[in-house]
Amino acid sequence: MNNNDTNNKVIFLIGLPGCGKTALSKMLAEKLNYNLYDMDSYIEEKENKTITNIFADNGESYFRNIESEILEKLSNLNNVIISTGGGIVLAEKNRNILKNKGLTVFIDRNANIILNNIDTKERPLLANNKNKLLELSKQRDHLYRESAHIIFTHNTWEDNIDNTFKKFYESIKTDL
Repeated sequence: MNNNDTNNKVIFLIGLPGCGKTALSKMLAEKLNYNLYDMDSYIEEKENKTITNIFADNGESYFRNIESEILEKLSNLNNVIISTGGGIVLAEKNRNILKNKGLTVFIDRNANIILNNIDTKERPLLANNKNKLLELSKQRDHLYRESAHIIFTHNTWEDNIDNTFKKFYESIKTDL
């Protein structure tokens, strides 16, 4: 990476649940030989329960506090890809970390397309109301854009994930 904002070599992927953060971050980590931290998986390990159960047992604000602590901790590492949860941009302190501690890439994918491609039962905020994703998109879109250094729009998976990744990588490699 070549600018002062990204000199500690942290790359954050942000976007709505189901936009492709996890899949693209795995491929990017492999391509760059960086360590990958999927924040939701990291939180599940730390709490020894699923995100869905954390929400059910402890509530969203408890989850958001843990999420902020972990983002702050991981943002101090070097040569890492951090695949964030969809709500990471809700807290101003998180948006400041995303803007100032690394290179943040917003995976911009239309909510209606996401709904056609995900199992909403696996998503705690969407389990009871899949249209919640449309609301989340309206609430969060400006926060994603405000937090991102790069916006990668993809409203379809190409014929396979490899082609989507090639387009993704081409769109960000000059900032690496």
